[in-house]
Amino acid sequence: MDKEPENSGDLGSETANPAKDECPAEDEAAQLREKLLRLTAEFDNFRKRSIREREEYRKFAVEQIITELLEVYDNFERAIESAKQTDDIESVVKGVEMVFKQFTSILEKEGLQKIECHGEEFDPNLHEAIMHVEHPEHEEGKVVNVCKPGYYLHTKVIRPAMVAVSKKPDEEEKNSSK
Repeated sequence: MDKEPENSGDLGSETANPAKDECPAEDEAAQLREKLLRLTAEFDNFRKRSIREREEYRKFAVEQIITELLEVYDNFERAIESAKQTDDIESVVKGVEMVFKQFTSILEKEGLQKIECHGEEFDPNLHEAIMHVEHPEHEEGKVVNVCKPGYYLHTKVIRPAMVAVSKKPDEEEKNSSK
């Protein structure tokens, strides 16, 4: 008989154990919730920091080229002042040409290239036709005049060239002129 109460005590302790088993599961769930909230907050902070860094980068990405162009700016100011004080037009022209060369060399160093297109076949990826011109010396579809140059930045066309494109004279106009 003494043993029965021990067994009944064991049953009572077994019924108490499932409650204890639920506590570790609840603790683990609470820890996972905390971890999820912490990771969510960290990700949100990372996203905000990335946006801030990207905006900062955009602001100062052109700093180097602006610094180089300031030299050109200064030289243009000097050329204007010099032009006001001299009657020698040739020296003014030479000075402005030197500043222009300095300016173009900076742009070329940064990857800017002029699209060469005079006499080339019209390419809508490189050219924007602003007029068609009857030109008996050129085949149809050739660029005969560049109204505004186009430019590449490295390999990307950043401004297509505005061009005049040759076309053959209309047959009716040929016959009426005879």
